[in-house]
Amino acid sequence: MSLSSVNHAAQLLSRILQADSPTEPVCVFPPAKPGLPALADACPLPRATPEECGVSSRRVAAFLQALQDDPTLRMHSLLLVRDGKIFCEAAFGPRDTVTPRHTFSACKSVTALAVGCAMDDGLLAPEDPVADFFPDECGPVSRRLFKDLTVEHLLSMRSSTLFNEAGSMTRPDWVRGFFALPGLGDQGKRFQYNSLNTYLLAALVCRRTGRTLSDYLDERIFRPLGIADHFWETSPEGIEKGGWGLYLSPESLAKLGLLVLQGGLWQGRQLLSEAFLTRATTAQVSPPPELGDYDYGWQFWVGRKERSFLFNGMLGQNVLGCRDSGVILVSHAGNDENFQQSRYFDLARDYFAGELPAPGRDAGGPRLLQKTLAALAAAPGRLPRRGEAEPFLGRRFVADDPAAASTGLVPLLVQALENAYTHGLEAISIGGTAQAPELFYEERDAVHRLRVGLEAPIRQVIRHQGSQFLTAVQGRFTHDADENPALRLQIDFLETPSTRVLKLILTPAGPRLQQDETPGADFVTGMTALFADSPAFRAVAAALVGAPDPDYLDYRIRRVFQPDLKLRDMPWD
Repeated sequence: MSLSSVNHAAQLLSRILQADSPTEPVCVFPPAKPGLPALADACPLPRATPEECGVSSRRVAAFLQALQDDPTLRMHSLLLVRDGKIFCEAAFGPRDTVTPRHTFSACKSVTALAVGCAMDDGLLAPEDPVADFFPDECGPVSRRLFKDLTVEHLLSMRSSTLFNEAGSMTRPDWVRGFFALPGLGDQGKRFQYNSLNTYLLAALVCRRTGRTLSDYLDERIFRPLGIADHFWETSPEGIEKGGWGLYLSPESLAKLGLLVLQGGLWQGRQLLSEAFLTRATTAQVSPPPELGDYDYGWQFWVGRKERSFLFNGMLGQNVLGCRDSGVILVSHAGNDENFQQSRYFDLARDYFAGELPAPGRDAGGPRLLQKTLAALAAAPGRLPRRGEAEPFLGRRFVADDPAAASTGLVPLLVQALENAYTHGLEAISIGGTAQAPELFYEERDAVHRLRVGLEAPIRQVIRHQGSQFLTAVQGRFTHDADENPALRLQIDFLETPSTRVLKLILTPAGPRLQQDETPGADFVTGMTALFADSPAFRAVAAALVGAPDPDYLDYRIRRVFQPDLKLRDMPWD
């Protein structure tokens, strides 16, 4: 890796982890995410009961309860599909099953579908040398270094390039950046997961078809499936990010999973070849076991313990197709996992991977399932008791803490994903009434006004650095462990896996604001532990803290992901 790339990546990470100063991006990109209204599905999948699909309602209820009871899982939604019908739609807490969500790396499999269409059209072949398609971006030296790199190597994550997601946040020319850094010289020999492999596949499709990836997929896949609610963020070069940045509804993902399970056939029409999908969902390489129980095909994960394929995105965004049972599971969550390390996959395998027993006659099963589904929804809140809200209303609390410079309302994980960071917290105020309070969260360049639902969450849009995020906001007037008055707010960012929690506490020593987010510090520190032995991690850690010290790095991470700020009580003009 070039010294400039190492320095830029380390510089960005150092800025993010510096609690007493706002984070400035190394490379400024335009706003990426517009508002994404949930559109009515043009061709919705049929709905059916579990029994009509040959599945026991009691089995479904037990699976949902197991997901809910596992303390390591933070499920947001689940769709279950069999025989082309949705037989279960489950929403957890304030989430729903219709809002388009960020798919993270699950969209790598969607990019693969576009590559499959291009191969069917004769525009690409697995053995094609990649450098030949980018003569302007790949100079003579790079051409020699990457002469053996093929399309198949990109598909199977065996390019061995060193330009990755962190590097993409530090330069605007991603294709040139891919070829500018020398690879490890072993193309095709070693699995090395890298989202920029998928970005280059997206760039290949655009270059070979003369169209955007979205337009090409819209014609070949999305419109035939009736998928209208899609949005794909683009790179500074105007190319869809390919390996991340795609927003789709759970039902749209279910249709894509069903298309793969059916070998590319949709309502009697072959949208892409079964031969491509067979090869794409066949293991080509075995990733390290610490990533999970799946091998890797062509931008699809492939089950080692069962006959399955998987679209997999970090934090719990999955489309799991179980071939023996014919069940497709579409799940969204906010788990502390980057690949398939959570218990979700063990539970899904236990309940649905193999052939399923006939449901039999069970009059109580459907009632149990309906009761379970209702219990998963957001727990009802309450209006404040007498005197609980008054200490907070009509007061303005000014940040009086150095860490406020890096503290914002939008979760830091979302800020990093969008490469757009807060300019720092100035103050928070509580207005409205005891029954209908409002939060005014003042940052240096913006004021966020949030209506706080007490009995149930209130949906509203938060705008940040030009992007828009649909949220659900619920609050509770309560007390902390020391019986100090406290206002707790939970803000769920419904199009992402992220949840922000604010706690305003009135202590005898003065007001304090505690912030947390999930996934957050635990996820990031877990990732550092996963990669602690890698040379790249040690190099970045040394650049950040002077020595590869995981404990100190963990301290730095928690300071910015879990700030605990001192406030000053000021009059509210």
